[in-house]
Amino acid sequence: MQPLVSVIVATYKRAEILLRALSSLATQTYKNFEIILVDDNANTDWNSRVSGVVEKFKSDYPEITLNYLVNETNQGSAKTRNIGINASSGEFITFLDDDDIYLPENLENQVKNMLTTNADFGITDLEIFYDDDTFCEKRTRNFIKSTEKEDLIKYHLMYHLAGTDTMIFKKDYLLKIGGFDPIDVGDEFYLMFKAIENGGKFTYLKGCFVKAYVHKGEGGLSSGDGKIDGENRLHEFKKRYFDHLSKSEIKYIVTRHYSVIAFAELRRKHLISFFVNALKAFFTSPVNCLKILKEHS
Repeated sequence: MQPLVSVIVATYKRAEILLRALSSLATQTYKNFEIILVDDNANTDWNSRVSGVVEKFKSDYPEITLNYLVNETNQGSAKTRNIGINASSGEFITFLDDDDIYLPENLENQVKNMLTTNADFGITDLEIFYDDDTFCEKRTRNFIKSTEKEDLIKYHLMYHLAGTDTMIFKKDYLLKIGGFDPIDVGDEFYLMFKAIENGGKFTYLKGCFVKAYVHKGEGGLSSGDGKIDGENRLHEFKKRYFDHLSKSEIKYIVTRHYSVIAFAELRRKHLISFFVNALKAFFTSPVNCLKILKEHS
């Protein structure tokens, strides 16, 4: 008997794109899964729109279990995912953002890898696309040469072993580490850090089995003050571990930090702040700055 997988989908102010995400689950080659959809809109009109998507999906795919939950008040992405986790029945937990899609073999590949390695949690690679389906960037984890705890922490601090869509957990382990912290910017970073720090067995499966989308011109936490505040908090968190890193590793992290702030300011068209942070990134480490620009070009 195949183990049950619970796919947690948190949704907020999306309807048509949500249907695309859910429909990608209907194409999975792995069949023993349930969907836990948590509606965080806390708005009658939006709740109605999401309910309509749910009704259509259930009509089109009656064989798929979809548990639809509605938050009475807006909880944010981290708490909403935790609500989904607590309502799940699966041995394994995965996540799908409401604007992204799973490729057909995602669950099959992830579960097979988890069973083969007897891991507690794992990730895959990630491909990112724009709204028009043109390619944006690919994030591979070829830098992973060791799965020892100390090495994984270093990799994570430098490169982020994240991307919620790429993660899979044993439910027991996810509950043991307390799920997501109630932080809506970088919540997946902190979750992965806890998973590593608590000593669970990690696995990395090479290959991209999801498509994540970035939306030009979309506001919100990921592109405004929330993004910058969250990045600054994250950088302060990373500083606690600088004693365990080399000077070159620290330089990479600092350069990456200023680069992220610069890109966020550019999206907000705050050009002076963009140039200031871009210059800080360059003068911290010209080589790393050019490397990061190349990775995101």
